[in-house]
Amino acid sequence: MALEQFINKIKSAFSSVSVVTYILVVIFGTGSWIAINGIWVELPIIVQEIPESWSLPSYLTVIIQLANIAPLAFTLGNKFFPRVVTEVPVIYICSFVGVASCALLGFFWKETTFIVGAERSTALLVLCFFQSMVDCTSSVAYIPYMSIFREVYMSPYFAGEGLSGLLPSIVAIIQGIGGGEHKPCVSEGSINNGTTGNETDTGSWGPGPKFSAAVFFWFLSAMMFASGLAFLLLNYLPVAKRQQVNKNTSTSYHITQPTGSSPWELASVEQWGNTKQMKGQEAVQNGSSSHSTALLLVIIAIVSGLSNGIIPAIQSYACIPYSYYIYHLTVTLSAIANPVTCLVFPLIRSTSTVVISFLTVIYIGMCTYIIIVATQSPSVLLRCEDSGAALMVAISVSAVAVVTYIKVAIGGIMRGKGRSYLLWFGAVTQVGSCIGALSIFAPVNVYGYFKQE
Repeated sequence: MALEQFINKIKSAFSSVSVVTYILVVIFGTGSWIAINGIWVELPIIVQEIPESWSLPSYLTVIIQLANIAPLAFTLGNKFFPRVVTEVPVIYICSFVGVASCALLGFFWKETTFIVGAERSTALLVLCFFQSMVDCTSSVAYIPYMSIFREVYMSPYFAGEGLSGLLPSIVAIIQGIGGGEHKPCVSEGSINNGTTGNETDTGSWGPGPKFSAAVFFWFLSAMMFASGLAFLLLNYLPVAKRQQVNKNTSTSYHITQPTGSSPWELASVEQWGNTKQMKGQEAVQNGSSSHSTALLLVIIAIVSGLSNGIIPAIQSYACIPYSYYIYHLTVTLSAIANPVTCLVFPLIRSTSTVVISFLTVIYIGMCTYIIIVATQSPSVLLRCEDSGAALMVAISVSAVAVVTYIKVAIGGIMRGKGRSYLLWFGAVTQVGSCIGALSIFAPVNVYGYFKQE
């Protein structure tokens, strides 16, 4: 009986959703971060053929932070010239620049220029800068644009955003890395005594990539084109336009929790999607006060700093000591956990600030464990035990699922408050990510607190 009720609620949750619009929103969302995510997963191949070699990630970190000038300019322009600087034309520009920069990388990524006494990958670095501007701007342009659609379409957008990391990872796995060796398992005592001990698991990943980096970049260009085409259809396709809310009143929409309902429940689209206009006093009574909004923005800044800045920078130090296989397994499963969480979210959503805060504490605890293990590299906790590797994979993947839930939940709440709140949501996400990335740069690259070998 309980199973039948569960199935009925699932059917009810998606009964009034336009499948075409749902798919278009997912495809549109993939264009948000696919360019930069693609660059990161392709690094093992790129660094083998460019003069910067393994120092390229440090260059990219700086480039991505410099690219935040684009979303800053958009935010200020939208604030002071709201009739001129709007989401729609900016997204069209982002789509065009994204397609062009990815395609040009396919032709010129290995081209170098002799600058300051050394060869530099100028084409790669410049095009990565344009890609970074596109992806960073997506946080403050793509998300506010979604406010013109019913609230239920926020979840597929975040699913698409998750796929922007998953799809390049899958293609990179199919492509193959080649040339990498497994880390031998060496006991802590052997490391301390300066001996090698009993080394095992030495093989390689394979003969080499199945196709070149140029083909991979053209794949990214095709995905950006698909995202731009989906955006065009969302604006002009009648079936998609019918899923839009009244633009004149969309900024007054709020998410309300049904009377007597639990913070956690299986909710139908009609219960949560048909939002109502509320006055300021009613919003306070339903937990939508300015204090809770400020707390949610602080939470999104913290979790963005960890998930987009700190953890990606040190994840390799926490996983590679167990083996390269564990590192790739962690990255792959984490990429899968993101869109899966987004797809499941409509069934177990929560708008409770208490629940979101509790999940944030759990996520910070998981990140703390990953950071502690990373600082121990290469002699990490339970290095030669299967339990140590399994624990690292489980915590890392669970952390991605938890932080994805937090982001989608807060994004849905902000969408209910209106477009301006979604703009703040995107801006705070970028600020938190920037602070996180900059804060971990010196410990990794200057002070050497994290060691791979």
